[in-house]
Amino acid sequence: MSIPTIEPQDIYRTQMMEAKLRLLAAERVSNSVSPVNRLVAFDSEFCFLQIRRVIELITFSSMSREEDRYRKLREQQHIANKRDHGNPARDWQAPEILKRLVTLSPHALPIPIAKAERSSENIVHFERHSISVNHGRLIELYEKCGGYMHGKNPLVMDFAALVESERKKYEVAPTEIRRALDFLRKLLWHHAVVQLDWSDPNDPKVVDNPSSAWLVEFGLSEGQDIVIAVAVAQDA
Repeated sequence: MSIPTIEPQDIYRTQMMEAKLRLLAAERVSNSVSPVNRLVAFDSEFCFLQIRRVIELITFSSMSREEDRYRKLREQQHIANKRDHGNPARDWQAPEILKRLVTLSPHALPIPIAKAERSSENIVHFERHSISVNHGRLIELYEKCGGYMHGKNPLVMDFAALVESERKKYEVAPTEIRRALDFLRKLLWHHAVVQLDWSDPNDPKVVDNPSSAWLVEFGLSEGQDIVIAVAVAQDA
């Protein structure tokens, strides 16, 4: 029995749909007047978990778009270091994947779009959003979320200092959450992604011309669907 082929844009749509739902869930909790989970600290942890999962979805969806290049890179890394399993299906740490992706394409991450203007019947100009997006910022945010995912070992030199440090951390958490959610909404709600040609199958890091671009629209907050328009480069 053969496994049905799923188009790359359908995989991307599925992952972005999940990202949208998680982003909306975190926004609802963050904007609530009173704690949804009885304690503000629990609400903060819920939001940080969703933010971290959204970053993972951005990472894995980018990896799937560059699947062939990424598989070749991991194969070469395994050859160079036998301790590296080199199997993309076993890769799960978002920071490590993001570091690899940026070596493969300058368009590895979503390109946030501020607005689109039609200048003629067949030409539309897209203006990039002013926010700064790079793998380093995503990694920093991912790791900050990780600081809220685990309990702290009480067998430290100064337990009172640990408690005070945690208290101060949770005091600023709501502000950090709102800032992170605003960043992710601007990054994802209207964005484009670009795939490159691959002219040298032995060098996954070669930078070629764009082969296609997808325009992604998350639509209304009340809806669960998103729309992807696929544009494919034509030979001159």
